[in-house]
Amino acid sequence: MKVRASTLDDLLNEVFRRLIASGQETYPSKGKAFEVTGVVLELTNPRARMSRTEARAVIFSWLGEFLWYLAGNDDFSFIRYYIKDYKPDYKGATKVMAAYGPRLRAKNKDQLKWVVDLIKKKPDTRRAVIPIYQPKDTQANLPEVPCTCTLQFLLRGRRLELITHMRSNDAYVGLPGDIFAFTMIQEIIAMALNVEPGRYKHLVGSLHLYDADRRKAERYLAEGFQKKVAMPIMPLGDPFPQIETILRFERATRLGRHPRIPTDLPVYWQDLARLLSIFRAGKDDASAAMLRNMRKRMHSDAYIAYIEMRQQKAEKRETVPAVSAPELPFGVAPHA
Repeated sequence: MKVRASTLDDLLNEVFRRLIASGQETYPSKGKAFEVTGVVLELTNPRARMSRTEARAVIFSWLGEFLWYLAGNDDFSFIRYYIKDYKPDYKGATKVMAAYGPRLRAKNKDQLKWVVDLIKKKPDTRRAVIPIYQPKDTQANLPEVPCTCTLQFLLRGRRLELITHMRSNDAYVGLPGDIFAFTMIQEIIAMALNVEPGRYKHLVGSLHLYDADRRKAERYLAEGFQKKVAMPIMPLGDPFPQIETILRFERATRLGRHPRIPTDLPVYWQDLARLLSIFRAGKDDASAAMLRNMRKRMHSDAYIAYIEMRQQKAEKRETVPAVSAPELPFGVAPHA
């Protein structure tokens, strides 16, 4: 199966239709699923990485998971803060063995900076490959192993392409968040190289839709086509100092210290910091008025719809006190 689209929603729309129509029934350990093998997905505009559907507007979880990767972190408490349904490897686990962060940005080797340095030295290189799935993951009886095998970066025609190889991908739960995180990494590397991000290709050995998620996928399809809105353009130049600032801000926000938005950051990163503050405010049951004021401080309109959903939840809570229903676990689990 090959699917090419300009936005994440257009890509998912076609993927779900094909899996529902012609996916082969399989019965893996997590239950009945509909599978297509040897899949090639292409996103021609990597910045159009956000879903605009009501069922999938979970940018806060995706952003949190992306920053978990960038932090080189494998703490279970970190990701659980953003994804409350994230399952531990075993009862009482404080670390996630298959976490991508230490594989991308280990203390002794930052793979992202290594890719930048390699491509600067050898622009036509084919060796800019980050291995996520490693020999240690072949051990028997591991609770989870990475779904992602490799990330390969290719500078071609002054555009940086990224080819991601997945051994397995849950189309409803994992695929959207994976595309969000990996295209963000693609743009980070591109900006560090002073070039534009090119095509994003997502190669999947087993792309599947679990039967338990089939109705959710059908509801997504019933929403129809969405307005095409891309994320703003990341500032050109070395992004790593700004990334370290946003990671410090994220940690302080997650720990409830309520830091101020760093005004020395470009507005692109200020907006992402404010999204983190809005997520924290929502967890603290902030008023709709407070969320409305925070929304007004955003520089880009691209995120407004997501903030308004949080605001509407607060308004509903203020008018009809009730226990909130759990969020759909869409696009927030890295394991298939």
